[in-house]
Amino acid sequence: MGKVKGKKKNKRPEYVVICREFNRAEARIEISVIDSGVTDHLMNSLIKMHMRDPHKRYFLTLKKDYQVYGALFRKQVETMSIKNNKRIVELGVDLEKQEEENGGT
Repeated sequence: MGKVKGKKKNKRPEYVVICREFNRAEARIEISVIDSGVTDHLMNSLIKMHMRDPHKRYFLTLKKDYQVYGALFRKQVETMSIKNNKRIVELGVDLEKQEEENGGT
């Protein structure tokens, strides 16, 4: 039988960052996606950018999930109704603190 080709056990998951920015000049929300070169360093930089400009928010999801649910994820991020979606995580948000504020749900 032999080994199955194409399966790598310790492959690091690939991520996608969805950027949500409120464009004040045009009074509209702009959604963009970073799908290459998503590293810990980039994520830390985006968190710092959000601290300086709260109108920019960044969300992290797995690349394979984004390939399946991309349009849905973008719509959820645009409307900010992502409370029940465990596949999207907002960068720079303390999840434990947020759960306490929401009543521990």
